[in-house]
Amino acid sequence: MTETAFTDTEKLSEFQPKSLPGSLNVLTILTFIGCALGAIFTLATPWLMKFSLSMMNKAAETGTDLTPKQTADMEASKKVIELTQSNMIPLLLIGAAGIVLCFIGALMMRKLKKDGFWIYVSGQVLPIIGNLAIMGMAQFTGVTSYLMFLIPVVFIVLYSMQRKYLIN
Repeated sequence: MTETAFTDTEKLSEFQPKSLPGSLNVLTILTFIGCALGAIFTLATPWLMKFSLSMMNKAAETGTDLTPKQTADMEASKKVIELTQSNMIPLLLIGAAGIVLCFIGALMMRKLKKDGFWIYVSGQVLPIIGNLAIMGMAQFTGVTSYLMFLIPVVFIVLYSMQRKYLIN
């Protein structure tokens, strides 16, 4: 009798869906939050660029004592902002495509689908390659710009460590 009960339990466990591992759950939730923030900042980019440029122009006009390094940094930032403004539509489209791909990839990984990982990776890599193609190395003006490339790499590594749970 015990053997039958054991095999029945075994058979039942075959049909039960696998549960989402906690670490994959946390990563996907963080991805959804990142996608929401990314969408907000992507949509706000035109206004943020105009605001930043006007603040830099005000700082230059007021005649406040700026060190030569601050002046050089401000000029470099102005060039990046102007380059961004002149290529706004392609940059917004690339950013939106990356956000959508990351979101879809995370949704698929929540369903334990292997293809979700590759869709997610393409969503992280597309904006990096697209921005480099459009803006070149001009976008690297400070530590913040390097962090914007470090975060996707960290998430790709973290998701790659969770691939063992993706079964479909």
